[in-house]
Amino acid sequence: MAPYGRLWTLLFAVIYCLEGIACALGPTLGSGETEPGLDYQKLVAKLEILDTKITRVEVASREQFSSLESKLDKILKLVDNISQSVHTVQKDIGAVREDIKLFQNHSHGQLQALTGSASIIESLLVEGHRQKQAQPVRSEPTIVRTIPAEQNLFDSCDVAPRNASRIEKLLPDLGFGEPFPVFCDQEYESGGWIVIQNRFNGSVDFYRGWKEYKNGFGNLYGEFWLGLDKIHALTYSAPYELHVLLEDFNNFTVVAKYSHFAVGNEQESFAVTKLGEYSGTAGDGLSYHKGSKFSTMDMNNDVQGNNGAVDWTGAWWYKKGHYSNLNGQYLLGKVDHTKFHGKGMTWNPFRGDDYSLKRSRMMIKRVLSL
Repeated sequence: MAPYGRLWTLLFAVIYCLEGIACALGPTLGSGETEPGLDYQKLVAKLEILDTKITRVEVASREQFSSLESKLDKILKLVDNISQSVHTVQKDIGAVREDIKLFQNHSHGQLQALTGSASIIESLLVEGHRQKQAQPVRSEPTIVRTIPAEQNLFDSCDVAPRNASRIEKLLPDLGFGEPFPVFCDQEYESGGWIVIQNRFNGSVDFYRGWKEYKNGFGNLYGEFWLGLDKIHALTYSAPYELHVLLEDFNNFTVVAKYSHFAVGNEQESFAVTKLGEYSGTAGDGLSYHKGSKFSTMDMNNDVQGNNGAVDWTGAWWYKKGHYSNLNGQYLLGKVDHTKFHGKGMTWNPFRGDDYSLKRSRMMIKRVLSL
């Protein structure tokens, strides 16, 4: 709009100049045939027309500029909003990328777990089909009888049928408490063993809280933790020994044997109250923990100033660190010392704290003569 103001000023200057010229030339013009002041009046009339056009253009320009200015403000606000939205989207994209990375890492372990579980289910289906076909065909009607549940209860796996390893219902103190299922291993060392922990493919997450370790979790035909309440009930009903079977990713197996094993109740924080003499090929990775209380991610019973369950990403009888961590992460062998030292499924005397084992199987058996 400034150029139009300058043009207006210039035009008035021209008019004033012409008025001066006309006044000066008036007598001369009057002596000719032309009417005095006529040219001047025509010029003034043209300038007035031009002035009107300029005024119109100026008004239109001001309105157009005002409209453009308003549109520009809206565009600037829109750009600002878009910029903020882009920033938010970039943050969201970063979060999604992290989630995708975590999902990929977790999916790899789950895929291996599903493969292992599928193999187990397949073998169970084949065995079930074989047993079904092996049964003799009877021509007489089948008689269905209701058998009291108590007749199928045992107080330990050493008195359960030894023909096959399977799930049985146990009631350690007959007449007291509720029965619970366990997996009886009838193949290892003449049978009669109760499996209290089993890991072999990482299909079950063992980084869990106090309630789950108290009650137990997992699948008795796969990976599982029997439950501290059940382990206490068993080991306080009679003397029990403990065998810990371990295997690395080179398929090398070892065993740690303890002549006696007992776990206290919840009021005692499920501490290892009894642990007998060690023997075997794995090295003694448990005697260090004798007397220690059990800790989980949400229940720290470690020595004051320590938090083993969180530090070592597991659940165990921690005591200012550990010599074994069989409920740690399933990490597939050799690990990065700076990131996963002592955080895997470890047994220090066997492969050290920077190696996460392939298999861990903890089993107890009643000792009839102690």
